[in-house]
Amino acid sequence: MTRSTLRRTAILVLAALGGLLKVRAEHPFAERVLEYAPAPGQFVNHPDFNDPRDALGPPIGAGLSTGNNTTVVSLGGFGGYIVLAFDHAVRDDPLNPFGMDAIVFGNAFWVGGNGTRHWAECATIEISRDINSNGEADDPWYLIPGSHIQNLEQQFLLTLWDDDVADLTYPPSSITWIPPARSGLWQTEGYLLPVTLFGNNVVVNPGGADHEAIWGYAEYSPTLLLGDLDADNLVDDPNASSQDFYTRPDDPFTVGMTPASGGGDAFDIAWAVDPLTGEFAGLDGFDFIRITTAVLSAFDDLGEKSSEIDAVADVAPDPFGDADGDGDIDLADVAAFQACFGWAVDLNPETCDAADRQPDGWVDLQDSLPFLSRLTGPF
Repeated sequence: MTRSTLRRTAILVLAALGGLLKVRAEHPFAERVLEYAPAPGQFVNHPDFNDPRDALGPPIGAGLSTGNNTTVVSLGGFGGYIVLAFDHAVRDDPLNPFGMDAIVFGNAFWVGGNGTRHWAECATIEISRDINSNGEADDPWYLIPGSHIQNLEQQFLLTLWDDDVADLTYPPSSITWIPPARSGLWQTEGYLLPVTLFGNNVVVNPGGADHEAIWGYAEYSPTLLLGDLDADNLVDDPNASSQDFYTRPDDPFTVGMTPASGGGDAFDIAWAVDPLTGEFAGLDGFDFIRITTAVLSAFDDLGEKSSEIDAVADVAPDPFGDADGDGDIDLADVAAFQACFGWAVDLNPETCDAADRQPDGWVDLQDSLPFLSRLTGPF
């Protein structure tokens, strides 16, 4: 088939579709707290750390080598959790950058600026669809197992606590660690990450500098300073907006920080599994997210390992296909793709660069198929 024939074929298909698909216009950050149930911990009664509303809106980045402790909420020890909601469904879009759909931000950082050594207190991520459309998180939950939850049954743990600090049968041993409104004997539950790796003060990437072997958990990666485009702890764009900067995901499989990303821990909705069967859930999106401390570990000098959460973001759509940069993919973009098809990008880079998916410098049939997906698939 000649290039001209391919061009005519793609143009006919695109023209036939010719539909309008709007990019979401909703607020990109979680905006409602549905539940906050911290486990015992040293900060659960501290006013700077026990306001669940601190997990709403955009994060505050402190950079690679220190964590932000001004706008985070502590989940306490193992099994402490928070449930958050968006004002829209976060969609599974395989054409999002790296296929990531959402980002959880905490106060983790790199020890000594070394991207293989993380000061991290990791938490598991669960997501749920509002199937009954009642605005409440009462539908089934699905787990993001990540890199180190490989046996759902064996790694699911119940932990007992009580408020009798003199009785060492159950923790805690300090009255200040007991969460507000907790009394008597109660339990928390969750999926336990391997203590030999995640229970240490410093979590060392088993993949070394070659590849990132820990992924799929909250509070593992730093949150960059707003506008730090090259992860050097210097602000390159003082006019950067939180809405743009903190909706660009870091590649979770690569050591270091992806240029122009805001950091945090990104995940793909397609990773979600049914916790009862271990089968992939096949969700098209989620409305609610539950984040739970997944480490059972404490130190005499530093206290328990407890996850601190700052924000959750819906990943911004990939700009591929939006030739005019107006935030949607419509007939104007179809026309632009048609005009670019079969030509080198550098002949009209302002328009055609957005049509080159590879990118290989040409707009051709390999680019048309992903473009069709963006016209007909989820955003």
